[in-house]
Parts: sequence; C-alpha cells; structure tokens
Amino acid sequence: MHILKRPPGDTFTFRMFVKLVNNLKCPADSFYLWSTCIDPDYNQISHFIGTQEFYENEMLYRKHIMDNVKNDLIILGIKDHLTSSDFNPWTQSVPNMVVWLNQLAEYYADKTIILFTSLENLEVYITPTNVKIIPWGGDITNHQREYQQLEPVLEKNLDSNYTFLSLNRNKRSHRAMLVSLLYGLNLEQHGLISCMFKDSITDLYEYTNWPKQDIYKQGFNKFKDSELVLNDDYIIYNNKNNDNVTNFKNKLIPYYQNTFVEIVTETSYTEKCFNLTEKTLNSIYGCNFPIILSSQGSVAFLRNIGMDVFDDIVNHRYDSIEDPSNRLYTAITDNIELLTNNTKVKELWSHNKSRFINNIDFAKTILYNFYTTRTFEKFHELTNL
Repeated sequence: MHILKRPPGDTFTFRMFVKLVNNLKCPADSFYLWSTCIDPDYNQISHFIGTQEFYENEMLYRKHIMDNVKNDLIILGIKDHLTSSDFNPWTQSVPNMVVWLNQLAEYYADKTIILFTSLENLEVYITPTNVKIIPWGGDITNHQREYQQLEPVLEKNLDSNYTFLSLNRNKRSHRAMLVSLLYGLNLEQHGLISCMFKDSITDLYEYTNWPKQDIYKQGFNKFKDSELVLNDDYIIYNNKNNDNVTNFKNKLIPYYQNTFVEIVTETSYTEKCFNLTEKTLNSIYGCNFPIILSSQGSVAFLRNIGMDVFDDIVNHRYDSIEDPSNRLYTAITDNIELLTNNTKVKELWSHNKSRFINNIDFAKTILYNFYTTRTFEKFHELTNL
C-alpha cells in the first residue's frame, strides 16, 4: 500500500481504505492520495514514463503511481475534488485531473482500476470501461468524531435584522457571480455576506468567463466599492489541520445565531460531478434553511439519503437545472421572499425547529452509515470478497 498524501484531519475514509485493501484476497497495487490536480500542460502520460521530471508534488505523485503498477488490479483512493478552482463548462469538457485519470486508464487498458472518489457522478467524466468507480464521501466525512460531538445552533436571535447567511471564502467563479447577483438584486441588506476574495478580482467577466447578464456586472461594481458586514480572515484555523469544528465554534456560531437561511456555496458547482463538504455539514449544524449551490442533483442526493431539505419551504427547482448560470439565477430569484421576509422566515424557523433537530440526528448517524455501507458493498461486489 502506498500512502502518498492525506488531507489534514482525514481519518474516516483513510481507515476505510486500509481495512478494505488489507482484506483483499487478490494481488493489487493500492495508492491513497489527496487530489493530484496540476497544471494541464503537464497532464500527458508520456511525461511520466521513464523520467524523473516532476511538476511540484502532484507530478511526483503521478510518477510514483506509474512506477509502482505491477499487478492487474490498481486501486486508487483519491480524496477531495478533482478540478481546479476555475473549471469552466463553457470552455472545458472535463476537469483537469479527470483528463489524466482517463489517460491512465487508457494506458493500462489491460488492467482493472478501482477508483475511490470523493465525488458523486464522476462516471460522467471517467469513460474507460476498465475503471470501476466507488464514491466514498468527501470532506463531509472528515472529522466525523468531532462533528458528532458538536452542539448545533438551536437558539436563534429572533431580534436579528438579518435573514440569510452567505459565506464565500476561496475564490471560485460561482461565488463571485453569487455575490454579484445578491448585490445586483439589492439583497445585501437582508443578509450576512462574506467575500474574502473581492479585492483580487478586477473584472468579473474576465475572471468567470460566464454568459453575461447586466445584473451581475451592476452588482459586482456595487459590492466592489462596499464594506462587507463580514470580514472573515483566510487564516481561520489555529493549526494546519483544517479544523472545521473549531472554526465553527470560534467563528461561525454567531453568524448562524443571527440568520435563518443559508446560501451554501459548495466547492463543486460548475462540474457535473460534485463533492459535498463541511460547508453543507456546517449549515445542518447551524440549523438554517438550505439553498445549496452545488452541482446539478446535489439537493436530490441529500434528499434521497434522508436529509430534510425543507421542500415545502425552499424552492429547490434550481437543483434540476443543468446550466450553471441559470441554476444560480433561479436558486436566488425563486427564493426571494425566503431571503428577504425577515418576519415570515423567523416564524417558519420557530415552527419547524423540530425538523432541524431531526437533521442533526441525520448528520450524526444516517449520513456516515450511508457512506460506509455503500462503499463496502460496492467494493465487495467488484472484488467478489
């Protein structure tokens, strides 16, 4: 077994991987690593055959895999998303890392590859038939033990003037477009909005390369010159361990106490596959009505495994829309009243408090059991254990 790189604080999937591989009865080459998404100029298989060249750490990981394939079964356990922060569906056909995985599969066409992935729907991009995909949960499964001991935000400030929360940390195109849309629709006074990358973007359309709508440009110009209520810092951890639970306790609780709806801007959005993270988990523990901005079908996925997504309160029509631009616009405009009617939202929240409690139980038990059971069953099916 080759342990190349692990995400900070990752124990859930790592232990699962070790257990499954150790019980394997046939010869296999197994590799556990964090995302190996690198510059697309270096994604050709030919760069790695019989050479010591590498581009940052990711090139070295890829070469290590190529140098250590000896058996007919290759097992890859890859955590995190497989794309860059700037994946654009209007100009790119597949995420960067997926290009390399397809090349790897084609190069080893005579071998079987079992790919553990943090992503749902990755089969849309991974096309070779010798690749067998097993989704096992993404960042949402990290820090399982800590989250199971976390107290939810069940006491809200019913005197708060704010209705919704929108946290936007790392620079991604859908977050830049979302904040621009919120300001373009004059919704900023109704919510707590963070945008830690606003000073790093000079031209919205040049950065996002999304279809143009004047309302986004107007909102972008407005919020660029505004003082945001939330001025979060990129340094949100006391250590380098991605301690999301400590961040929740130290920073996020006051935000959730004063809001009742959250526009969750997940990591994956423009891709057809998606990686649910602690952002969704934080919203569950923050006990806010969720508008989840993730890839198409993310809300349906959560609904199907048992999460109450409050379909009678939140209009999730956006979740079925393929085009990312239309999905974003629909998610906000279909829920305008929920984002602005402070009095009504507080009444709805108080009336449905027990449902938030049920979602906490879902997060602490059903969620993790779902990922564990599905992973073991799929692996056993593929390896005939």
